[in-house]
Amino acid sequence: MSTVLLSSAMIMGCTESKTTDPVQETTQPTNQQNIPTSEKATAQDEQKALDMSLEYKTTELTVDYADYEDTLTVEGLLAKGETIKPFLTEKNYESYMANRYATLPLMVADKEKALLHPENILVEIKESKNDWILVEYRLNLVFTDREGKQLKNIPLSGDITFLQDQGEWRIQDDTYNIKDLQNIVYEAKE
Repeated sequence: MSTVLLSSAMIMGCTESKTTDPVQETTQPTNQQNIPTSEKATAQDEQKALDMSLEYKTTELTVDYADYEDTLTVEGLLAKGETIKPFLTEKNYESYMANRYATLPLMVADKEKALLHPENILVEIKESKNDWILVEYRLNLVFTDREGKQLKNIPLSGDITFLQDQGEWRIQDDTYNIKDLQNIVYEAKE
């Protein structure tokens, strides 16, 4: 399985999602009956999606001392992927690892010789139904040196689509302005 993921990662690389409406990518899970989707998700489900969005983006984008030193190895990258796994549907986790999304914040931190952490994360429900929830978010990705001095920040914004997966809300898609991070890693400095 690891060989397949690593091979896929080498072939596919990290690409920006071109989807303008991430809800179109989602499909109704096959283990559920056809439930009418005109009903809105409960307030409790929406709150869970908001809380999970905050925790997910913090986990995904934070690169601190522990991460910085050992995650650019294959074992380290797989371990970083495992920290994200509880948030994602199985299908999205496989795609996340195959497309090397777990490596992007680490590669950005390495290239910039900085630590990363998201700040001022704002989340709100954009739309919801009883079997999916769409959360919109905005944050500042802050780059600091090892002493905590801020070097720069990049505003990021996007949409997270949640689906019911084995009775739990999980992330099926996270579409955001990833190109800003990819440009740091893949473009040569002048």
